[in-house]
Amino acid sequence: MACPDFETLLREGPTGHAAHCDDCAVLLEAFADVDSSLAAAFHGVAAPPGMASAVQMRIAGEQARRRPSVVPEVLDFIGWAAILALFAVLAQRFLPPILF
Repeated sequence: MACPDFETLLREGPTGHAAHCDDCAVLLEAFADVDSSLAAAFHGVAAPPGMASAVQMRIAGEQARRRPSVVPEVLDFIGWAAILALFAVLAQRFLPPILF
């Protein structure tokens, strides 16, 4: 995106960058139209009373359940071991035999 990132554009609104950029002004106007259409279509619809806390508990449970993977650590170890082995082979070949 050549213009500011999306979050900055929304935060500044029509008085920020969009006041000088026609493309961004059109984008913000389209979002305002969608927002008003959704607000009109779902006026009076509300989530059940305990839904917010249930969703937050589910998210917390998902985050607690995830453990970091060991795979990247193992792959790093294998990569470094390969680099050291290659260095040892090349060192024996190109360095004078006095060092070995």
